Formats: sequence, structure tokens, C-alpha cells
Amino acid sequence: MSFSLPAGSDDPQTVGSNAWASAGGPPLTLRQILAQLLAAGGAYLSGVPGELRWVLSSRGLFPEAHVDEIGLRGPPETAAVEAAMKQLEHYAEGEREVLNHSYRTFHFADILYRQHGAQMPIDREVLAVAMLLHDVGIYPRAAAELPGGDFTVRGAHLARRILGDAGWNRDRINLAAQAISLNANGRVTSHWGAEAYFGRLAPLVDVVGQCWKIHPKDAQRLFARYPARDLPRSILGYVAAEVGRHPRSRFTLYAPFFPFLVMNCECRWHRRIAGLPPDDPV
Repeated sequence: MSFSLPAGSDDPQTVGSNAWASAGGPPLTLRQILAQLLAAGGAYLSGVPGELRWVLSSRGLFPEAHVDEIGLRGPPETAAVEAAMKQLEHYAEGEREVLNHSYRTFHFADILYRQHGAQMPIDREVLAVAMLLHDVGIYPRAAAELPGGDFTVRGAHLARRILGDAGWNRDRINLAAQAISLNANGRVTSHWGAEAYFGRLAPLVDVVGQCWKIHPKDAQRLFARYPARDLPRSILGYVAAEVGRHPRSRFTLYAPFFPFLVMNCECRWHRRIAGLPPDDPV
């Protein structure tokens, strides 16, 4: 497969780009801070209609938004994906909340893509590796052993190592690495490709609790396979640690809002699947 990476990939001033990550993920400039805040605000406002509909429908005041049952598809069974899984387990050192979030993020991205009607080409192997490793850089062991000031840069570095060993060509490696380093941006548009675009939407579905986007049966299957446990508490702790390691990072900008955004996550997902009959064993 041969293709050109999106415009901006070689611009070190474009936060999350491969060129920016190659510089280690340097502290954000004032201009970059403002751009990230504006992008994050726009992304949040775009979700307000769905948010309001969910609140009203959960109180019986408005019909629920219809979403199709999509079903779960496992990640591609390849050497690269298997290596990404093993490295995620290695750096997690037994932690399960964020690790399970990484698996759910792949599945949510895959579901959102299929809901979209497959109007954009996607490389599911790239998506799987990028989503498995999108948060690996926040683990203490990764922070100690992998290079990069920003946690996404550490994850992208690990992906490059894994994918090089798996024999991927440079284009696919760059695509996967950039999907990881872009993932913490306030907003990622489809300009960056389906892997980065749906990969950015998926963590919001999981951690912020945008549960109305997923059919209840799909959610039930996914949380049965990869339980959330105490994800909000866990992820807030990792965010605080990353802010301490890397001031003027994207997490530093979002940290004041994270508690508000994640506080309803657990109860929303419980409500989404409440009352469903037991599903087939997973």
C-alpha cells in the first residue's frame, strides 16, 4: 500500500503530527494552546444535542435516538496486533481499568466506523494497533522506559518499534504512529484519515459516556468482555501524573475539565444496558 500522508504531517507546529512527535512532543505555545482549547470546545458543543436528547430520553421526556446493533468484530489476528497486545500488558503491569479502556476504544472506533457506512477507507490493523497503544504512554513504566515528553509520543515510539519489527512499510507505520500522537488533540477531523478520526471519537464515547451512540446490546457485550471497573478514578490519577511530568501539555489544558466530563460515565453505561437479558457468553 502506498499513499501520501495528510497535509500537515510534516509540520512540527501541527500538534500531534509526525513531525511534532519527532521533536518529542514539546510544550505547547500560546497559539497552540488557544487552538487546542477552541478545537476541544467545538468538539464538546457538537455533542450537546445528543447529550440533551440522552438526558431527556433517560427521563422519559423524549424518544431515544435510534442506533443500529452492529456487533463486535475482533481485532485482526496478526503479528503486529499480537505484539501491541503483549506490550500493552507489559507496560500496564497488571492494571486493568485503562487497559480495558484501550480494548474498548478499538471496538468503539470500529463500531462508529461501520455506523458511518464505510464511506472512508480504513486499515483495521492500523486502527487496532493505534487504539491498543493510544494510552500506553501514561503508565509509569512507559514513562520511565520510552522516550518522549508527551505520553502520546511514547506510545507512537513504541508503535514504530513494534511495526518495524513486524515488517510494515514506512507509510503504514507513519499512519499508525500519527493516529496515536493525534489522539489527545481537542479535535481530530477526517482530514487525518479514518483511523485517526474514529480513533479520536471512540475515547469520548467510552470515558465521557456518550452511550447514546452505541446500541445497548453492543455495549453489554463489550463491557462484559472488558469491564470498566473504576475507570474514572483511575484515569484521573493518570492524567494528574502526566500533567506533573509534562507541564503545558494537552492534558494540562484539559485536566480542569476532566472530572466534570467523566463523572457520569459509569452510571450512564449502567443505565444504557440496565434491564437487558443476559447475552451469550463472551
